[in-house]
Amino acid sequence: MTKDEFEIRLRKELNLPFYNAKIADRDYSEIEFQDYKAKLQKEYLDYVDDYIDYAENDV
Repeated sequence: MTKDEFEIRLRKELNLPFYNAKIADRDYSEIEFQDYKAKLQKEYLDYVDDYIDYAENDV
């Protein structure tokens, strides 16, 4: 898939309509897409656990 297809699919599958991936302009395989998607989901969940939950409990 192309860079544009990659970004569109990420936005759709992760429900992030304004996400702009900073990725190289080349073709990507399905495995690369799934790896990138899993990494992005983990980073998001880590962010929520580390910052959002902490801020809510720091009252």
